[in-house]
Order: sequence, then C-alpha cells, then structure tokens
Amino acid sequence: MSSSDAADITIDPQTIKELHLFEAAISDVDTEVTAKQYLMSRDIFAARQKTIAKIPSFWAVTFDNAASELEAAVTAADLQVFSAALTSVEVTRPEIPASAKPSDVGLDKFGEPRSLQFTFRFGPNDWFSDSELTKTFYFRYGKDGSAGLVSEPIKIHWKSPDKDLTQGLSDAALAFWNAQKADASQQLDGVLANDARHARDAAAKKIPEYDVLAKKLENNVEGAMSFFNFFSYRGRWISAAEHVEAKAELLAKRKAAQAGNEMDEDDDDDEDDDEDFTEEAVETFPAGHEVAVTIAEDIFPNAIDYFMGNTIDSDIEIDDEDEDEEMEG
Repeated sequence: MSSSDAADITIDPQTIKELHLFEAAISDVDTEVTAKQYLMSRDIFAARQKTIAKIPSFWAVTFDNAASELEAAVTAADLQVFSAALTSVEVTRPEIPASAKPSDVGLDKFGEPRSLQFTFRFGPNDWFSDSELTKTFYFRYGKDGSAGLVSEPIKIHWKSPDKDLTQGLSDAALAFWNAQKADASQQLDGVLANDARHARDAAAKKIPEYDVLAKKLENNVEGAMSFFNFFSYRGRWISAAEHVEAKAELLAKRKAAQAGNEMDEDDDDDEDDDEDFTEEAVETFPAGHEVAVTIAEDIFPNAIDYFMGNTIDSDIEIDDEDEDEEMEG
C-alpha cells in the first residue's frame, strides 16, 4: 500500500485516542527501562572511568569519532581543548530518587529519569580555570503541551577573551539569564501560559542583555559553532512549578481517556507552534536537547566502542608505545 493510499483511510476519533494511549504506555515502559538500566550500570561506568583515566585523550578521540552523531557540534578548536585537558565525563540522572531500585515496578518509583546531569572534568589548561563544568538538564512539561529539556546557563571562567572559544556568547547568555532572574516581571519560577507567556517574552526582548546576546549571535558565527555553548543552552524555559501542574493535567487527561471519558481540549495548545519564542531566538546551542540525549544514551554508554572501533578515522594521534615496541621486537 502506498503512502497516498494510507492517507485516504478514515479513522474514527476514538480509535486515534486509543492509539495515542498505547503510544504513551510504550513511552512509559521505555522511560522505566532507562531508569533501571541507569541504576544497574552506574557502578560499572564509575569503575570504567578508572581504566579510561589511563588512556591519554580518550574522550577527545571518542567525541571526534562521534562527530556525526553530535551534529558537527564539536569543532577542531574544541577537540584541541579536549585532547589537552579533558580527563573525564560523567552522566547522571539527578531526578531519580536515591531510594529507587532496579527491582521497583512502575514509573512513579523513578521520579523523572529523563533529566540529565553532565560533569566534564579538566586538568590545568590554557583556556579556562575551571577544573569541572557541571550542566543539569531538566525534563519538563509545559502548560501549552510542550515537553523537553531545559537548563540554566553556567559560568565558564575563560582566562582571557582570546581564549574564549564561544567569543563571548557563553558570558552573554549567562548575563541575559541573570538579568531575567533579577526582573520580577519575568516570573521564571511561575506558571505561565498563553497571554501571560507572550507578555513575558515581549518584556524579555526589552532587557538590554537580550539585545547584546542577539547581536553577538548575529556577528560571531565562528563562536556560535563551539561545543562549549552546550553549557549555556537553555531550551524553552519551563519552571518546576509549571511542570508539576502540566504533568498532573496530562496524567488526568490520560486517565480520563482510559476510562472512556471526554475531557475538554485546550483550544490554545496549538497557537504557539509557529511562534519564535524569546529563548529560541537567542539560543546559543540550538541542538542542545538532541546532543544531550545523544551523549547520555549513546556516546557515554558506548564510549569504548567509539574509541576503539573508529580510532583509525580520528584526527587525533594516538601514541601506542607498547605496540611500537612489539613490532620492533
């Protein structure tokens, strides 16, 4: 059957709702499996790091070989920093409760497993003074029906402007975030939807730091390409309070649908689909959500495969002294 034939098939609304319920149930299972796998493997990954620490440039080679999966987010300059200084990468899921066990049953036992925390550790280097950069991504539902990872920009202490691989973007993104937090009208901890959110977005664009960031993004094409903008990613901001309300509403709708009851649909849910939101207009790392998930679910757990399997294609030279000695002998 061709795609055009499938498009002609008529499906009644109730059947479509049932299909959506099955999709949601499968998604819940996937998320629960993710949580259990994390709990079962975290000690293994901690032990793995002790061996990885013996290998020079392990993470630089790994990220270099994963360039296509990272949507070309790592530049040659970034790899130079990684090769010279990156000693370890750690991925955790901070919103899984400490009491959770792999034997637990039910997604409610695992908090929000899709939230992620990345810790990049560095040795002394010429670029910045930080020995550790920790970035937390929170998975949140919005009142408008959206869902995704949001995060607060963090400070990178560049040693000088010419060493800043983002060319001032990471500092400008942090300055705009701090200006919003200091402005009570922005209500970053509030529950906003529709007109209230539009009003906040309009007010945000009048903050001087917004204009500074927008101009830097327009003029610093090279700086915008650096992976270090990952640490200033925001996403479309959703507060923790809004997430709680939105998730409760979503679960209530699903429960009602499972019982065969009708619930009022939100007429305004689709109004924002094509709108350019404030955060998105000045996002320093647009692929932040996708890259975070890719690192957490693919590159980090499969780091050995990326390092060993594709090393020959890497631009980073590996000095294998033992192998050289064996060949000479």
